[in-house]
Amino acid sequence: MNFNGVEFERKRIANDMHDQIGYTIIQLRNSLFEASKKTVDVNVLNQINIAQRQIGDLHLSLRYLIENIYPRELMDSNLKVSFEHLANGLSIGGKNVQLDVDDDVDFELSNSQLHNMFRLTQEMLANIFMHGNTNRVNLQIYIEGNTLCLNFTYRPMGFSFPLARKLSGRGSFIIAERLRLLNANIQKLKVDGYCHEIISFPISK
Repeated sequence: MNFNGVEFERKRIANDMHDQIGYTIIQLRNSLFEASKKTVDVNVLNQINIAQRQIGDLHLSLRYLIENIYPRELMDSNLKVSFEHLANGLSIGGKNVQLDVDDDVDFELSNSQLHNMFRLTQEMLANIFMHGNTNRVNLQIYIEGNTLCLNFTYRPMGFSFPLARKLSGRGSFIIAERLRLLNANIQKLKVDGYCHEIISFPISK
């Protein structure tokens, strides 16, 4: 797979959404502000306030969506900040990602490593939410020796690892390719009704 081509297309889509949809939202917000200055009707002002809050929520959701499609500033940030941003963005979309990052995970990754790790985590979470029929995932990030570990834990409903092994869709292929680029391994366990998908890859601190 040509990941460079994929990222170029992601960047184009993110820019189009920012320039076109973002600009339209700003215009709507400004129009509502101007309308609020031309009326003293309390009911109308209340409806305008509700619409302004809704537009504010929409703008925030759009911002997280754009940054998850092509996270410009995150690529210059550290691992913890990037994953906190990803979890916050998913929570706005109705998903629950409980993030637990150990204090010693404070080192900088190369742009390539951070980029692939961020994308891999997006793809893992999307795969779990889609096929695990769950809205809650606990993601623990920790270090064991010279290995960075990401432990995705969730209680599956209607999902099993044998079924997962049969999945041969594009999502599974992309995850496998990301793992290869990071020289990472994945281990799948089921303990007391919970699934653990643990990704580990070597680091140099």
